[in-house]
Amino acid sequence: MKPRPAADAEPRFLLYHLHPLSSRLLFMRHATGSVLTPRPLPWLSSPVEGDGADEELDPVLQLRLGMQIHAGLGFEPGTLVVERKFLRQAEIPMAVVNLHLARFIALDPPHEEIQAKGGQFCSITELQGGHPVEMALLRWAYEFLLGG
Repeated sequence: MKPRPAADAEPRFLLYHLHPLSSRLLFMRHATGSVLTPRPLPWLSSPVEGDGADEELDPVLQLRLGMQIHAGLGFEPGTLVVERKFLRQAEIPMAVVNLHLARFIALDPPHEEIQAKGGQFCSITELQGGHPVEMALLRWAYEFLLGG
């Protein structure tokens, strides 16, 4: 008999804004202190190195995940776009969680809207010392977005 997936095995999203002119990269830190939404990973989790690095999301799944994240956070449709070419994973007790990137598409980051939700935008250097999986995810995202 297969173990049942943990209740918190739903996909997680790292939200970011990359300015198209200056290339300034900011990540959203939520009121919980985590950079992941809809909620942080359990402490007993670890990054799965290398898995999913070359996978590409199906456009239907990309749209479904985008609708899920907009509804969950209360953003207007079209505020965020889930990256099709980025998929990483983390092991949590009894399950594996998919980790996705979602980009704010506005020219400038929506600071006021994020602050109203208890969050803030931070550079990668301001996020040091977080959960080990989040630190790995930030590294993967940085390499994906700016590493060429």
